[in-house]
Amino acid sequence: MARKTKADAQKTLDELLDAAAWLFHTQGVNQTTLNHIASRAGVTRGALYWHFANKDAVIMGLWERDAAATHANIVHKLQSTTGSGRDFKQLIKAQMGATLNNAALMQALRMILLGVERLENDSELQSFLAERHQQMRDSFKVAFKRLHAAGKVPAETSPEALATSFWAYLKGLLVLHLEPYNQDVNLLHDGNGLLDIWLNAIISD
Repeated sequence: MARKTKADAQKTLDELLDAAAWLFHTQGVNQTTLNHIASRAGVTRGALYWHFANKDAVIMGLWERDAAATHANIVHKLQSTTGSGRDFKQLIKAQMGATLNNAALMQALRMILLGVERLENDSELQSFLAERHQQMRDSFKVAFKRLHAAGKVPAETSPEALATSFWAYLKGLLVLHLEPYNQDVNLLHDGNGLLDIWLNAIISD
């Protein structure tokens, strides 16, 4: 039997992740088993276990493939802000637009924000996701500290409180947009206007 090449292994990995993404979307994360993923991908359980020890590892694999680069880019840009209110608003809108138009990233966010239920507090996946949430929140804190120092946000409100408020608002908009029966929020059409409600009320140019 011919040995599998690195390209063969990568192809199998992508097929497994594609199968998992489809199943998580169509029947939910909790209702999907490793057997379902292997069957959908057309591979043996042994081939699946060569790549993933459990379903948590599959979810982390999807994040690394489809969301990690964008996440790192947003974190870097937030941490590199200069304190300009206008630049911050433009950055948020640009990143929102880029996210909404990235189908793989939106699928990863749908899975993380809506599909992963009842995580164990001490699970590896819980720690993995918590770390990435904290990176994003910390990056918003950096940006709001610079806005605060530049006098672009209310002086009486702490940068930490502003960052928490905006992160909650932004995350809430994404969750509503992704909900399957949502009829109230379509960020592709209304995203900039909904962002402006918060941004223009709090941040001066």
